[in-house]
Amino acid sequence: MDEIAKHVVAGDEVVDCLCVGTSIIMSLEAIHQAGLGKRVLMVDRAESFGGAWKAIEIDGIKGVENAIHYFTPDDKGIKFFQEELKWPVEESRGKYRYIKLFGDRYAKFPYDSAMGRFLYDAFYADRPQGFVAAVRNFSRSLYKIATEPRGASYYIADGAIGITNRMKGLLSRHPIDIRFNTNINKLYFDLNDRTVHCQIDDKKLICKSLILGHGARLPAIESTGGILVLDEKFHSRPAFHLVVEDDIEAVSLEIILTEDSLIKYVHDVSRFSSLGKRTNDKRKVFVFGLHSHITNSKELSGLLFKKLKDIGVVGQDSKVTASLYTDVILPTLYDEDLYTLKDAMGDLVNVLRTENLSNGVGYYADKWKS
Repeated sequence: MDEIAKHVVAGDEVVDCLCVGTSIIMSLEAIHQAGLGKRVLMVDRAESFGGAWKAIEIDGIKGVENAIHYFTPDDKGIKFFQEELKWPVEESRGKYRYIKLFGDRYAKFPYDSAMGRFLYDAFYADRPQGFVAAVRNFSRSLYKIATEPRGASYYIADGAIGITNRMKGLLSRHPIDIRFNTNINKLYFDLNDRTVHCQIDDKKLICKSLILGHGARLPAIESTGGILVLDEKFHSRPAFHLVVEDDIEAVSLEIILTEDSLIKYVHDVSRFSSLGKRTNDKRKVFVFGLHSHITNSKELSGLLFKKLKDIGVVGQDSKVTASLYTDVILPTLYDEDLYTLKDAMGDLVNVLRTENLSNGVGYYADKWKS
């Protein structure tokens, strides 16, 4: 810290690392940096912890997953959760593919079954043009299913709320300052003196390393070398929650629909919420991952509820008690944007691949061990 002391004036704050956001991966990096003896500050524009993993409340039900969450296959990431963090990782339960046959009829297959994987790969994942190409794709799909191991799917036993609660517990055991409702209004990189000058709300802060992920929201980036403009991308990921009163026992908990015009995924997240502790409550909470072009309408709730009935996930006598549409617009910096900034600013910037949790953790697992 001594080398930047000359830049400090009365009222300035000085830290070694400024972490932008409180995502799970950013939190693990903050703990790593604190473990190296550095003074770490985490700031978040939001009012609560967790980034994309924070929970919501609907119809009086707390701890509801705010969107579709799952782990993509990554051996190092899953191993890190299990062995280093000691989190209760388990294979996904009740995960099925519903493959559309004709009309509104679907065939149901366990997600990692050979037949379900083959039908999806041969007829839906890729649609080659022409008879010869179709035959080749059919043969390739058979060979792939015969030779490649099944892709097991994993998740934390108590869902996103378990992830965020455990992460907050880890952070509380380290000397890390966390501030919410906090905006970075100005950034200036002094490439000569190797310092980063930030205007955070009404206070000036000086640090030696700015740590960023894909979801970081940054003002114009100024430096002794000029102004760097990063092209922020925006992606619509609409979600919809339905609370349904229903008598039938839940079997399908994670559903992937093929060829559906509205729905990509729908998960029954009841067990992760406060409903999991209410033995006499007949309500279930479903969260839908919708196609990016879907917007809210008066008909949407009814259409999604009808789909649940059509595929047999809820009974014909069930009824909706609450619904919520969320138009999630994700601002994103791509890898090339982050590394453009890294190339320009050198060790004043530390970038993290934070777009996918299990893959991101796998990427940094060796650095974060113990």
